[in-house]
Amino acid sequence: MKNQILSSGLAVIAFHYFAGTCLALTPVRESFNVALNPARWIVGGSPYAKLQQGSGRLNFTVGPTSTEEDYASAELYGNQPGYNESWQVIVDVSNTANAGDDVGAGLYIYNPSSYTNILYFEFYGDGKGRQGGFQVSILKDAFGNYLEPHLINNPRVKKGSLRITFNKTTKLITFFCDKTGSADGYQWKKVGTFSPTGVGGDRRLNWNMNPTTGRFGIGLEAFGDNRLVRNGRVNMDNFILKASK
Repeated sequence: MKNQILSSGLAVIAFHYFAGTCLALTPVRESFNVALNPARWIVGGSPYAKLQQGSGRLNFTVGPTSTEEDYASAELYGNQPGYNESWQVIVDVSNTANAGDDVGAGLYIYNPSSYTNILYFEFYGDGKGRQGGFQVSILKDAFGNYLEPHLINNPRVKKGSLRITFNKTTKLITFFCDKTGSADGYQWKKVGTFSPTGVGGDRRLNWNMNPTTGRFGIGLEAFGDNRLVRNGRVNMDNFILKASK
């Protein structure tokens, strides 16, 4: 468990107070060909870290210096899918920082009514002999550092795709990865499942979701741990949020 995961949680908490309260999913497709629209995204981070559009991608950089807790995030504003609808979120990821789990990027999801209940689905690149690949970290009451054991898939690749689905009937969140990305069509491999009700799933914690009005906050994030990250080394692209069966 990295310190920057908790730091990213701090950003989520700050954004929570400004996020909209829409209880139904509005489909989103974002190719990052233009600057992020502030009517759609809330962007923030630590002083030396940035997530910003460039060259048709959302790029993560850290510099001119680095700290133990550099992070940046872009959260969907006013578009939080509900606890009683089925949905999915997808993003392509690329990571050639060659820093193992000291540099990662991916998705986060949390309960806005109890916003220290949060999960991260991140990509660390091929690892170069260190921890790499796709990893899920799930927290309840983040400041208490109550963490479910990680879900990990490490195919030793430098790019791929992340997919998270939520099923309104089973109340399970399922994680998938694709080790080649979207260019050749998605070929999803299941990483595992999480139950926010505390019942069932490969991992489980009770997130205290409201059974009637519950919803999920969704965003993109990236972090570095004492690492400078040059432009173009870590990026995300082709973000999709939509309903699912």
